[in-house]
Amino acid sequence: MGKSSKDSSKDDARDAHANGGEKTYQETVVLSREEIGARSEEDRNPAPPENQEDDYQATVALPREESGAAYQETVALSREGLDFENEQTVRNMESLEEDGYQETVALPKADMDVGGPRTAAGEADYAATVALSKEEMSVRPDADPDDFSATETEKSFYRRLVAKTHGDAKYRSLGKLVAGGMGAILRVLDQDLQRTSAMKVVLPAFKNKEDALTGFIAEAKITGLLEHPNVIPVHDLGLTGDEGLYFTMKLAQGEALNDILERLRSGDPETVETYTTYHLLSIFRKVCDALSYAHSKNIIHQDVKPHNIMVGRYGEVLLMDWGLARYIGDPDREPDPGQRELIKDFLGILKSDDDAIKGSPVYMAPEQLIGEGAGLDRSTDIFLLGSTLYHMFALTPPYFGSSLGEVFQKARTVDLIPPDRRSPDCQIPGEICRIILKAMAPDKADRYPTVDALAGDIDDIIAGKWSRQEKKRFAAGEMLMTEGEAGDEAYLILGGKVQVVKGRGEEAIVLSTLGPGDIVGEMSLIAQVTRSAGVKALEETEAAVLTQRLLSQNLKKLPPYMEKIVSTLTDRLRIANENIHPYAAADPTEVVLKQLRLLLRYRAGENGAAVDASLAEMVREIAHDLGLPGRRVASILKTAGDDGTIFIRGDEVGLIRP
Repeated sequence: MGKSSKDSSKDDARDAHANGGEKTYQETVVLSREEIGARSEEDRNPAPPENQEDDYQATVALPREESGAAYQETVALSREGLDFENEQTVRNMESLEEDGYQETVALPKADMDVGGPRTAAGEADYAATVALSKEEMSVRPDADPDDFSATETEKSFYRRLVAKTHGDAKYRSLGKLVAGGMGAILRVLDQDLQRTSAMKVVLPAFKNKEDALTGFIAEAKITGLLEHPNVIPVHDLGLTGDEGLYFTMKLAQGEALNDILERLRSGDPETVETYTTYHLLSIFRKVCDALSYAHSKNIIHQDVKPHNIMVGRYGEVLLMDWGLARYIGDPDREPDPGQRELIKDFLGILKSDDDAIKGSPVYMAPEQLIGEGAGLDRSTDIFLLGSTLYHMFALTPPYFGSSLGEVFQKARTVDLIPPDRRSPDCQIPGEICRIILKAMAPDKADRYPTVDALAGDIDDIIAGKWSRQEKKRFAAGEMLMTEGEAGDEAYLILGGKVQVVKGRGEEAIVLSTLGPGDIVGEMSLIAQVTRSAGVKALEETEAAVLTQRLLSQNLKKLPPYMEKIVSTLTDRLRIANENIHPYAAADPTEVVLKQLRLLLRYRAGENGAAVDASLAEMVREIAHDLGLPGRRVASILKTAGDDGTIFIRGDEVGLIRP
């Protein structure tokens, strides 16, 4: 609902920012050019909007004669009605068949002996299903299929089953839900359907103001055009003696997104646990769907903000309050005649108010501050989506200030603090910050071209997709990487099979065999090192190319603390790799046996007499001297003993005597 600047001063104290007395000015306002003050010449003469052409597709319901459709009816007949010897019944059946109707009858076993064509099993063979009374079997061929006037039977049923004990008072008020701007929402009972609904009415102070009344009716009609799961459906528009002008809507069960964000800001544990990044993005994604649909109908909202988003307990999300909505198309190009006339109807009742500034100051797009309707288009709503996403993750609106003028000045120049810097404790993922700032670009050309394009980036975050990767294919036997070469790429195996090998030719040792989902060469993403092993394709293999730049891009999609953890672990692995003992990175068999000979000869003394030593003692000394794990030294000595290079007897080890 709109609000004049004269009312804004009353809200200063209420809207004061919690920190330092800054005011957030979150309410929707409608200001004249005179009220907002002088603007620059550029503001007064904005560039005309780009021509936009839309392709429309219409669905047409054709009469039977034009569509050539064959209709099937369902008939339930009594036993007497199946008397095929009755001449009238046979004549009626034949007439139905000529019209393309097929009859099928569901009968109890006792009735299966009724005359009719027989199957091999001796049971009646009924081809189709028809639900007609005996009276309807005498259908008049000259009946007008388009005559829907009430029959006496309908009137009788209506009087008996929809008894109006309430007279002409269709709605009964159950209390006020909320009030703001120029309207209030009442909870009412539809006494015809016994359904609880929401009724929007005009506040008493605006009931004699023509602008308010025409805007109210236009809001009802324009919302009625938008039949979408994420737009509140309008049921009825009318006038009563008690409430005046009204329109009724579905009673949304839920709470405003703004209230949820306030609880998140206060650190409410249950809200923090429930409304995760994924949950918030899912809510935002449904708002995108609602706007995308509205834009397909050439309607822009102009007041998207958390206050106008209703969130239900079971995943329902509704974009509310279309009071500032504007039709930006050409009604003569609307393909649906009914919609074309409806649009012309409400455009006819609206007065031009392009000089008014409409919207919520702390979320506004810069073109809304110009106060000229020609500058408003779909891109304005895209900016407001960015403002809403800013509030959802920074837990504060984009603009703030000590006065309304200061807020307007910031909105006019898009003077905002990036969300991750505004609220560093919120740990906003870098990719979400990028989306927000792109949607809120000062220049329309730099924003997302459509709501769907913005929603696509949100979908990628929800789905956990990485940035697009280059792919390579390797034939069987081809090397993905060679031992000893310098490399700056790693590979994610998408299909096929590879072998990691150490050495070349007959001396090559197969270290492992890898398949889809495995990564090879990952050390190149961490440090500038040579390949410590080669990787060969065993069969035709497809791999995604991973680079340091790609890794950095995707780390920025994570919350900052996760990016920091991964970066820290990466640095530690790089340092460890640089400082790793050479015997730990290669086969140390030769140096272990050499160390064993030196130790045994040292024990032999100057006379050189061969000596044996405790195996456990030698393992401990060699492991200590070379900085190797004891189990690895023990394994090498055991293998050498099995090969006859040294001898091992029980717990003694020695050199082979000549």
